[in-house]
Amino acid sequence: MAAAEEMAVVVLRCFDGTTVAAPAGVVAGRSGLVAEAVAGGAGGGGGGGGRVVVDVPGNVSGVDVAAVVAYMESRAAAADGDAFDGEFIGGLTHDARIDLIHAAHHLADKALFNLLA
Repeated sequence: MAAAEEMAVVVLRCFDGTTVAAPAGVVAGRSGLVAEAVAGGAGGGGGGGGRVVVDVPGNVSGVDVAAVVAYMESRAAAADGDAFDGEFIGGLTHDARIDLIHAAHHLADKALFNLLA
């Protein structure tokens, strides 16, 4: 089961037409929206490979969703998640922080939302 989860892909579809592909195991572990979709087998994966498509609610741009996914993947790979979070937060501008709060809210990533808020 763990190997299948690691190979599964979730595609986050944004209002601006951008799609962001990410490992389902990483993103579903942080995003309530994705976890529900993966559990329910949502979206158009048709031919296998564990592909799940999730429509991101709200007007969250693909750039912001991609930034959140990059954060999730990098944090999952970090040896010290708390230190990674500190560096990540320190490198954000005010506007980027607001955009990521908006994206974290719509992706239902409570941990990232609370970290940024």
